[in-house]
Amino acid sequence: MKGAFRQPSRSLHALREAVAVPVCLGVYLTLAWSACAALESGVYQTLPGATVEERWGGSPNDYRVMPISATLTFDLNTVQPSLSAIIPNAVLERGDPFPLTVRSSSGVQLVDGTYRFMGDYLREIYPSGTQYGFDWSFATSTNGQVVWNGIVGWFGGHIWQVTISNLTLVPAAQLSISQLGTDSVQITWVTNFAGHVLECATSLPAAGWSTVTNAIATTGNRFSITVTTDESKRFYRLRNP
Repeated sequence: MKGAFRQPSRSLHALREAVAVPVCLGVYLTLAWSACAALESGVYQTLPGATVEERWGGSPNDYRVMPISATLTFDLNTVQPSLSAIIPNAVLERGDPFPLTVRSSSGVQLVDGTYRFMGDYLREIYPSGTQYGFDWSFATSTNGQVVWNGIVGWFGGHIWQVTISNLTLVPAAQLSISQLGTDSVQITWVTNFAGHVLECATSLPAAGWSTVTNAIATTGNRFSITVTTDESKRFYRLRNP
């Protein structure tokens, strides 16, 4: 984790959760996401209800619409930008959905600011390479949202293709923590996650999580809660009910 420093003597920890991912509270996180902004290095995710179209053959009925959920990590601060995507419900040749990690082999920023990534769709499974490829682009739309377009296909001769059309990406749920004095800290998260609940526990693994009932304030595009510190450990997470 970037920017870590020695924790203060009053021990307080936090957990951020898109799907239960831990971080330490008492450490200032380096990423503070805006609700709607141009694509930046970091972790994004698809919104619930996102779908793709899988098509095969030449008949108008040779297609199906499938749900997709993905967590995408971008590194845009290198000479060649890179992308990795964790897709728990990837599709292939009309089969059942399966978990897949996809990594780019090439990446470039175009003149209009769009990022384009290409690579072998199945290289994590078959390191020697396959003829299944992807060509994805990520751009900022007129309303400021990051959108995902592109295809996955078989490049060996027969027709099989997955089309991704204008899927909205949002920053993955993260907690940001800052000290407010000697006995309190402020926990914030972006308003994209209005439906999430802040919870706390006294140990990990937790026997149970309790909802934090402190008043929630809204400043710009971030929610915030102020909590007091003490000598005991506490862990925090965002949970989507």
